[in-house]
Amino acid sequence: MTNATSRTFSLFSFGSNAHCQLSHSSAEDIDEPTRVAVSLPSPVSGDDVAVSSNGNHTLLLISGQVYATGDNTYGQCFVSPSSTGTRRLSTFHKIDNACFGGRPRFIAAGWDFSVVITSLSTHDEIYVAGHGPRGQLGIDESITVALTPQHIRDFPPLGRRVRQICAGMGHAVVLLDDGSVYGWGQSRKGQLGPANTLSVACWTPTRVDFCNDDGFVPAKLVCGREFSAAIDTAGKVIVLHSGKDIHGIRNVPGPETVAGWTDFQSGWTTLHVLLDSGDVVSWGNNSHCQHVPKEAATLPFFVRISCGSEHTLALGRHGKVYAWGWGEHGNCGRLEGDEVNVRRARPVFGADANEIVYLGAGCATSWIGSLS
Repeated sequence: MTNATSRTFSLFSFGSNAHCQLSHSSAEDIDEPTRVAVSLPSPVSGDDVAVSSNGNHTLLLISGQVYATGDNTYGQCFVSPSSTGTRRLSTFHKIDNACFGGRPRFIAAGWDFSVVITSLSTHDEIYVAGHGPRGQLGIDESITVALTPQHIRDFPPLGRRVRQICAGMGHAVVLLDDGSVYGWGQSRKGQLGPANTLSVACWTPTRVDFCNDDGFVPAKLVCGREFSAAIDTAGKVIVLHSGKDIHGIRNVPGPETVAGWTDFQSGWTTLHVLLDSGDVVSWGNNSHCQHVPKEAATLPFFVRISCGSEHTLALGRHGKVYAWGWGEHGNCGRLEGDEVNVRRARPVFGADANEIVYLGAGCATSWIGSLS
């Protein structure tokens, strides 16, 4: 953990920016890491920064403060779009913490909805905003649009605290401190567990079965486009997905393959595990070269990864950031010729005098946080 209190934090973004989701007001795609001009506080550490970018909007959580930018048609940036000029935020807008009842701790952006979790002294509270025609807001069936933050009441259960939240295109899942998982939103594809596939949607937080009866306790959750997955401390992976597995996402390697994992990440249709050896194990869809490139002899030792919709960023041990996968919008750096898919781990950012403390990847967007 890096102490950042006496150093300057800079956030760089590149990739798809048609709705200013990179917090650059030009509304044009950007193919090289470009510093976000909004003044941001220096985090206590790199662990005190989180970016969640999905659809055409982005949430940033830094030092307990939420910022939002991009498409705000449905209020997914936690600002009422009825206000003049707020149907799209061109740069990061600071959201008043009073909207969330306290200091936010977790964020998650779905396609056009957003979730913020606030940890209070005795309990956690969950706030949502945006578009939820299939339960994405987790409130009830009568509310499909929330133009301002709305509180999900009576959740988490009494005495339970939230450990993690993540969102796919149309669903969200929450990991609680007792290892139980709850979710809401679209459920027909099995993304909320086999018991919930008979319904098109779960309108309120609903228990998600990850086979807890055999002792499986999730250590981390991820959400793909239409699936959810979890990994336990031993490296066992369970994927929740029904129907035809056309991408091979359920072709999970055995725990011995990913034992000693340090991170678990998901793209839209791909899963990745970072090992303590510095290697990356990938499976699922590889149509856009999403899998870790097969150049093991020349790949650096990776210490951090972040996966977007169909691309990956990785930090090498010596401080360089690499990218591979679908890069049409510049999210893998400047392309060569008619290149669309980046087939090798390409350096996109050199540390120089900076220390890389954060990587983030979203829907064709890329994010790098550094200290200098």
